[in-house]
Amino acid sequence: MGGNAVPRGPEGFSSGKLLWVAALLSALALLGSLLVHAHAKGAGGSPPVSLVVELPPGQKHYSNTSLKLPLPGSYIFWLIVESNTGRLVRYKLDLKVEGDASLEKLSGPLEGVLQGYGDRAILYGLIEAGSGGFKLIARLQAQNRTRSIALHVANVELKAGFSSVYLPVDYLGVRDPRREPFTLVESYPSPLRKLLGVGENILLGYMRVCVRSSMPGSFLVLGRVYDSKGRPAPVASTVITPGAGSPYIRSMVVVNSTAGRNEYHGCIVVPLWSLAEVIPPGRYRLTLGLYLPGSARPLATYSHDVIVRLLYHGDIVTALAATLTGALVLVPLARVKDSRRIAYMALTGASLTALVRIIGGILLRLSQVLGPFDWIVYGPVTSGLYYGLLAACLAATGDWMVTAGAVLVEWLLSSLILSPGNIVLSSLWVLTTLSVVALAGYAALRTRLGLLPIYFGLAKILDSYVDINLYAFIYRLYYAHWYVAAYSLGMGFYASLGTLLALRMVRGHAGGTG
Repeated sequence: MGGNAVPRGPEGFSSGKLLWVAALLSALALLGSLLVHAHAKGAGGSPPVSLVVELPPGQKHYSNTSLKLPLPGSYIFWLIVESNTGRLVRYKLDLKVEGDASLEKLSGPLEGVLQGYGDRAILYGLIEAGSGGFKLIARLQAQNRTRSIALHVANVELKAGFSSVYLPVDYLGVRDPRREPFTLVESYPSPLRKLLGVGENILLGYMRVCVRSSMPGSFLVLGRVYDSKGRPAPVASTVITPGAGSPYIRSMVVVNSTAGRNEYHGCIVVPLWSLAEVIPPGRYRLTLGLYLPGSARPLATYSHDVIVRLLYHGDIVTALAATLTGALVLVPLARVKDSRRIAYMALTGASLTALVRIIGGILLRLSQVLGPFDWIVYGPVTSGLYYGLLAACLAATGDWMVTAGAVLVEWLLSSLILSPGNIVLSSLWVLTTLSVVALAGYAALRTRLGLLPIYFGLAKILDSYVDINLYAFIYRLYYAHWYVAAYSLGMGFYASLGTLLALRMVRGHAGGTG
């Protein structure tokens, strides 16, 4: 080959051809970028910002949409403009309302500059719409590019209302028939917290609100509690810091459960907090409204009287008096040295623990299916058998201190073996039982032992009355008067019956051996 031969690459191509191919590819890439840029500029393209319309608030629309709302009505809407680039972006919004509606209010910047990625501008507006429907058109301009969203709103017939409102309930929304309906309970603030300057959020109770609707969706429950003079009471559904908040009730309820043909159902449990240390006890008025989010006109309203009670009455004074008497009984009990009396205390106390607490605990769990009336099942054991054993101990020993000591032994064994639960309540309960058992036993020995069923029956009535009121005070419950009476009288009846049967057995056994 001569010296004029053209050098070739490794694949057999000459270097000249390779240069031609590279130049051609570069030209095609440049032409493509120019075409894309020209298309974007000519067609307008999407601006480097996003536009969202919320009508009603919570329902986001990113493009042209048709929706139905109950008309006529007043509706709030939001326009949200957000930057999608790290550069400064100047925007301009144009808003029009067409049809049977008018733009009553608009608040927020129609034009401005977004500083960078994530920066946003929010506009708030109010539309007064007639029954003929309307169109809301939002047009956004940014960097010579435009974007628009058109919402076509038509009328729809919506039937919605409150199916039920009830208080108090527990945090799961379950009613407690032992508590008075539409009654909220408060107590004096803790003296220790006041001394330390520590505030506390006072939970008055829970309210269950149920809504029915002809179509699924989210609804806003808004309301207040008013006093007898029409002034808002310091009751709120939300509280951030103790005593701080706005006195109104606000909660969203989702209605999506099918309750029948063309009917949907949903419920919400609303906490009710006190914004004051003590709300004056008395009668108040609960008023609620049901709204579509963003609507200024309620779909339905509800009102009902509510009673606010303050736990400071004679119930607690009686409980403290009985507890103090029980503490005084401990003094002579501490002086008992006789081994025979101590043995009777230990034997009766152990029997009470084994037969009453263990068997009664099993019956208590089994009887929970009866709800607040479970005491009908476990009462014959925890009250009838309990006081029956105490009556047998008193009849055998003739010593009221031995009988009272058996109660103390039973509590100590239960605390060590079975755990007392709430130690404060447990201590108050045993002191109360000590006092009533000691007084009833002493009265029977001073008069006639045959009257012991009456004495023990009255003692158990007082014991049960104090127990349930202590429980209510500590846990801020307020039981209905009929339930307190039924519980106390029922447990007293079981105690009297158990005592009567025990005395007959003791006398029959004594007569047989004699």
